[in-house]
Amino acid sequence: MRIRTLHFLFLILLICLCISLFYLQIVKGPEYKDLSYKNSIRLLSIKAPRGVIYDRRGEVMVDNTLAFGVFIVPQEVSDLDAEIKKLAEILGVSESLLKRSYKRNYHAPFAPCEVMRSVSKRDAILIEESRLDMPGVLVKEFPLRRHASKEAFAHVVGYVAEINKFELETLKSYGYNVKDMIGKDGVEKIADATLRGKNGGMQVQVDNRGRQVKIMSFKKAEKGKDITLTIDAGLQDFVWKAMKGKKGAAVFMDSSSGEILAMVSSPSYDATSSVAGLLNDEDFPLLNRAIMGQYPPGSLFKVVVALAALETGKITPTTTFVCSGRLNVGNGRFHCWNRDGHGPMELRKAITQSCNVFFYNTGLLLGVDEISDYAKRFGFGKRTGIDLFGEIKGFVPTRQWKKTEKGEGWYAGDTANLSIGQGYLLVTPLQVARMMACVANGGDLLEPHVLKKDSKNKKALKIRQENLRFVRKALRGVVEDDRGTGFRAWSSAVSIAGKTGTSQPGGSRKTHAWFSGFAPAEESEIGFVVFLEHGGSGGDAAAIIARKAVEYWHEHR
Repeated sequence: MRIRTLHFLFLILLICLCISLFYLQIVKGPEYKDLSYKNSIRLLSIKAPRGVIYDRRGEVMVDNTLAFGVFIVPQEVSDLDAEIKKLAEILGVSESLLKRSYKRNYHAPFAPCEVMRSVSKRDAILIEESRLDMPGVLVKEFPLRRHASKEAFAHVVGYVAEINKFELETLKSYGYNVKDMIGKDGVEKIADATLRGKNGGMQVQVDNRGRQVKIMSFKKAEKGKDITLTIDAGLQDFVWKAMKGKKGAAVFMDSSSGEILAMVSSPSYDATSSVAGLLNDEDFPLLNRAIMGQYPPGSLFKVVVALAALETGKITPTTTFVCSGRLNVGNGRFHCWNRDGHGPMELRKAITQSCNVFFYNTGLLLGVDEISDYAKRFGFGKRTGIDLFGEIKGFVPTRQWKKTEKGEGWYAGDTANLSIGQGYLLVTPLQVARMMACVANGGDLLEPHVLKKDSKNKKALKIRQENLRFVRKALRGVVEDDRGTGFRAWSSAVSIAGKTGTSQPGGSRKTHAWFSGFAPAEESEIGFVVFLEHGGSGGDAAAIIARKAVEYWHEHR
């Protein structure tokens, strides 16, 4: 009897279950299906604004503005071609462009797929007004980098772009994700972890027309941290305008701290636009010539040779050589720029008038080993350590290098060339500016930097102060003496000391022009260099640009 009762109860439960299933699947099924269709969950990311980049005076160099992007949610679109056609009409672009973007950016059925970045506010409003006809389309706001000057600051601050797959593999463990924007160059790259902030996100329920029903969850984006640079935006912009239309670089640095006040490379690029089309540009606008370009320094290097000779006792300030316009070295004849000759020359006049013959003789007394040693002491042939990406070392030749790489010995003619900054020697403009700052500040070789910080790194070169004072006085004569090669750098507003350099790049191309120095001459505050590729004589355009920039700095400091 008990077993019959259990069977009966089990049968009743089974009948109830079947009735419930019938009711849910057959009677109410269409209704629930319709509700499921009408309501879905979207996962929306909220991009964090990057930190603001300020100059040394608190002026904004880079901040953010609000931009609008157009996205398609794949799983919410029943007719992709129809949606894209409507979008193309509103945006005034081709359907093929939107389709290519959709294909390139597709990630998952539920993930909003970007088809157009940074549309106008007017287009964003038009799309929002047409949402009922395009249920799978949405407009999202996102922060976009805004530059106070699109080109003047480009090589210093750099630019941001979407993370690529190779970068993602390396950075994923640090919280980077697909579609993130990251710094690609300059300060944006070096300080990316500080500037980038933390993305937020939200889950929203939408109906079948793509309209938001309610917010399921929300996480606020955290803005990145602001940073301050050592750059003087006014000076940077002034130098950029003076260099525009020319190829070259200019660096102005605080001679006591190593802070970079201005660093310009020309030509430049628009940091707010895609750089992909510039990769094969023959003018190399993406190249920061201040730290990535290496060139023979020409007569600027005579400063190093003079100090090396004084320090080693090979010459004294009164040592005299006669310049007849040429000097026979081995089987070769080496000329002075003054083919008629300077006559008897002692060191101060040799620096002031840039006599090659004097420095041929001085270099031969020193020899390649001493010259190379002092070049390295002054920071040539090694990176300065600046906090920017991509700095190169330059090159200081040695006797052993030539034997290993060229399979031949070092000749006296090689030493003669090296003595006037020619031959195998290659330097960057930043290295030259640092060398001049070192001479100006009493022998401290500074680590240059663009990120503002309290500490400074320096290395004392232990050069006798009387020798540094002598060379500084001679460099002032380059600008102030009647026959000084840098007379075009003379200013009535501020005293300037410096050295011209004219270097031969090889072949029959026009010479490079250099002018490097410090100011004020009597109590230096800044060291600087102006370099012009194929710019002719260093005493012409390069000296004039340097003078005008120093005058601007002096007036606005």
